[in-house]
Amino acid sequence: MFKVFKTPEFKKAIAFFVEGIKENKKSFYISNTSALLWCFLVIVQPYLIKRIIDDGIVADNQRAIIVFISFMVIAGYIRAVSIGTRRYFSMDVSFNVEAGIRNRIFTHMQKLAFNYHDQVPTGELMARASSDASQVRLAFAIAPLASANIFLLFILSGTLISISLPLGGIVILSIPAVLLLASNFSSKALGVSLKVKEAEANMTTEVEEQLGGIRVVKAFGNEDYASNRVENAVQNIYDTSLGYLKLRTRFVPLFELIPMVITLAVLLLGGFLTINEYLSLGEFIAFTQYVFLLIWPLRITAWFLSEIPASVAAGNRILELLDETPAITDDESPNELPKDGDGSLKFSNVNFKYGSEKIFNDLTFEIDGKKTVAIVGSTGSGKSTLAYLLPRLYEIESGSIEIDGVNIKNLRLSDLRSNVSLAFEESFLFSNTARENISLGLEDASKEEIKDAAHIARAHDFISQLPESYETKVGERGYGLSGGQRQRIALARAILRKPRVLILDDALSAVDASTEEEIRSELNQVMSNMTTLIITNRVPTIELCDEVVFLENGKVKAQGKHQNLMDTVDSYKSLFLENQTSEIQ
Repeated sequence: MFKVFKTPEFKKAIAFFVEGIKENKKSFYISNTSALLWCFLVIVQPYLIKRIIDDGIVADNQRAIIVFISFMVIAGYIRAVSIGTRRYFSMDVSFNVEAGIRNRIFTHMQKLAFNYHDQVPTGELMARASSDASQVRLAFAIAPLASANIFLLFILSGTLISISLPLGGIVILSIPAVLLLASNFSSKALGVSLKVKEAEANMTTEVEEQLGGIRVVKAFGNEDYASNRVENAVQNIYDTSLGYLKLRTRFVPLFELIPMVITLAVLLLGGFLTINEYLSLGEFIAFTQYVFLLIWPLRITAWFLSEIPASVAAGNRILELLDETPAITDDESPNELPKDGDGSLKFSNVNFKYGSEKIFNDLTFEIDGKKTVAIVGSTGSGKSTLAYLLPRLYEIESGSIEIDGVNIKNLRLSDLRSNVSLAFEESFLFSNTARENISLGLEDASKEEIKDAAHIARAHDFISQLPESYETKVGERGYGLSGGQRQRIALARAILRKPRVLILDDALSAVDASTEEEIRSELNQVMSNMTTLIITNRVPTIELCDEVVFLENGKVKAQGKHQNLMDTVDSYKSLFLENQTSEIQ
């Protein structure tokens, strides 16, 4: 019996639930105490009815009737209060647990490296923080009620035996049958519940992806294809849920049938015993009341056991995510960057790959502090990857990267990332105000500092013309703005941090030529105080730089002035000839 309790999934999940209880001990104890008080009052009520009938009505004792009815009224009032208290505090526990789970999931997801997020769809993670967390919450919500009813089950069993051994025996013998059915259902439902949860996660992933790319879907007239993909995902949920439903239809009717048969047997045998004066009328009525009360905890216990598989499946899916060890963490004894450092960089024998694809093979080069350097190379040469490695968004396999002589692995991630600022080609903006997007991570930045950064990025003029200026919400992902405007806000965000190392990953690709020239002019003043890496193959931008690092075949092919490389490195010259040819075509 109770095979589900012996499974590894249940043993793993129970530790998770115990942790939730410990974090909400006070409310959990109050809810359980209220539930047990309710149990006691449930048991008392039929006893009071018996006393009213036997000691009051049958004995013609009006005082006894009034006394015991008064007790029933008081007991009923306390019972109602205990129900309300139990519900309030059990829901308080469940909602706190759900909120805690969601906060833990999001906090943990932020600690996981880019390579994890590259492999796991966003919709899958969203499902664990939404539907799975809600399923775990349900287990905490019904736990006090279920535990009280299980306790009530045993108390009522003893009470029934004390009133009548023959009648009590009939009822007691039926309880193991109900619990055995519930146990069998739970053990079979666990695997099905996992499939349902996975199907729901796949559907969330599909919807998130199709809505995220809605502009592409509509632009290419791909609505039917997108609808079919979502429809297939929904159909999968339907199919797996139907399998779970079929399983329930085999067991749930039995949960209803057995109590009904018990009730009929009690009425028949109890009526015979009462007529033949083996039982008093009050005892018979009290016994039937207890039987009716027993049916409720039987149903609750069966329901609780039937919900366990879904909650265990959801808990395991959440724990699977929370058990994922962050690949990039702080050093146990972190160092600090020298205060007088100028942002010099040193890459020594750096090796890195995406999966099985080798990107860098013993990459080695140095950059002096406060220099502006163009990172140049053909598509797939690793230019953007280099930008991701500096702030440790990805972890290198071997070798070392140093800033001002300190290995970046020996720095706190917060310190490293506050000193390395990035502006990407694809500028992601949050659905906040323009001011909040610029001051991201620097919420205490003054209005003047924000405006100064916007001036340098040539974003101030168009922001000022927005309906509420800097307090205008830019829409989801910044789609209320043009591509060039989004890039300029992202550039202002990077500049505001005043980092030691500024990385511009083709960050002006969507800006028109005249505006780019203005921005480059303004950036000259800013870049003189920091080391700047500009990832680009655009000649006007490269000519702005002090030197060029040319990447080829996972290594630095050449490093020096643009014109020198054009004169001495054939593959470098060929790269720009190819670019010019493609632009002409």
